Amino acid sequence: MLYKKNILTFLVLIFFSTIIYFLIIKQIIYPTIIPMIKNGVINVFVDWRVILHANICQEKGFDTYINNPCSPWNGKHVYGQILLYIPLISNFPNFYFIYLPIILNLIFLYTVINFFKFENTIGYICLFFIVFSAPVILAIERANIDIAIFLLLILISKNKNVLINYLILILTTISKFYPICMAIIFLFKKKMKIITINIIFFLLIIFLILFFQLESLIKIFDNRNQFTGSGIYNFSFNGVLHYLLNFKIIVDNKSYDFIKYLLLVTLLIVPIFLTILFNFKKIFNNNSILNLFNEDIFENRAYILSSTVVLFCFFSFSNFFYREIFFLGLIPWLLKNKHLTENKFINLYFYILIFKFFISTVFIFLVMNNIFQSFNIFIVFVKYCFDFYLIAIVLTVFLISIKNFLYLQFKNT
Repeated sequence: MLYKKNILTFLVLIFFSTIIYFLIIKQIIYPTIIPMIKNGVINVFVDWRVILHANICQEKGFDTYINNPCSPWNGKHVYGQILLYIPLISNFPNFYFIYLPIILNLIFLYTVINFFKFENTIGYICLFFIVFSAPVILAIERANIDIAIFLLLILISKNKNVLINYLILILTTISKFYPICMAIIFLFKKKMKIITINIIFFLLIIFLILFFQLESLIKIFDNRNQFTGSGIYNFSFNGVLHYLLNFKIIVDNKSYDFIKYLLLVTLLIVPIFLTILFNFKKIFNNNSILNLFNEDIFENRAYILSSTVVLFCFFSFSNFFYREIFFLGLIPWLLKNKHLTENKFINLYFYILIFKFFISTVFIFLVMNNIFQSFNIFIVFVKYCFDFYLIAIVLTVFLISIKNFLYLQFKNT
């Protein structure tokens, strides 16, 4: 049975990766995905190449946090110093610039495909919406380093060796900083004393390393606009708030801002209220949710890590929407539990997540291709509302699981 699933997964991988290859080569994904053009040529894997160019420039004596002329886009280095010590780039340029990002993209696709069991046609349809969603395609086309961090998140979820997880967490945190929130994995140790020791020791190591890189951190902060998404490309609470405050509806010099608030109530407040109202007992008394920290298994670990990253990034940073790929880490847990009779809410949750990838892609396509240009501001607004609606569900489940974890900790002391 496992052999057949591996073969099927591999065949689906070949099918999807071939389609993505032609979508990029034939430039069908553009301008939905903003093309990176230099001298009339569209360049792929740009996010990864900027890091490689920064390494090359550093060898030439440049401070790539300030100036990176080796990059065709003069993209300054906005990551940790550890990513400036990639060895032998000049010796193996084809491997680093072409083959390595392709390999990482294929592993990423294989990992996501492997989440699904392909029990029925619906599974294939859901996977199709995910793989060909704008966040996934953007991450693949740019070969963004978030793909590598996502894969390491999955590795941490599967691996229970503390030393290996320490190493992965330290390396990812000092490379892109937000993975520091993945220290939540230590809560699965259950005993508060062990949890406290692990978290304190991990944070001491991180803060010690960052202390000696303080100058670089200041320069990264100065370059923050380089990794801040805008408009339909933004995924963050800050983006939602900023857009809401600056969203003006003016006709013949008369303000109709009441329509904005009417839309906000209709598209966000009411759906959140109704979802919680009609699923109250299914959410707050759900054993699968309550036991998220009690069962130290891959699906639970992946869900907790992924939801923590999504929430941390959404409320802390202004992100490009490719960071939505961390929603994919919720899928193994959702698939594992949605078929249980008591988990009708989780079944709903799963399809809301899939619909989110589908509808976001539709909205991004409409805006970037100016299909209904006059309505772009409304489309972006609706997309933000749906982002926040899903985040509200993720946050609710997260808080319930944390609450139950703390309750059990204090109950046992």
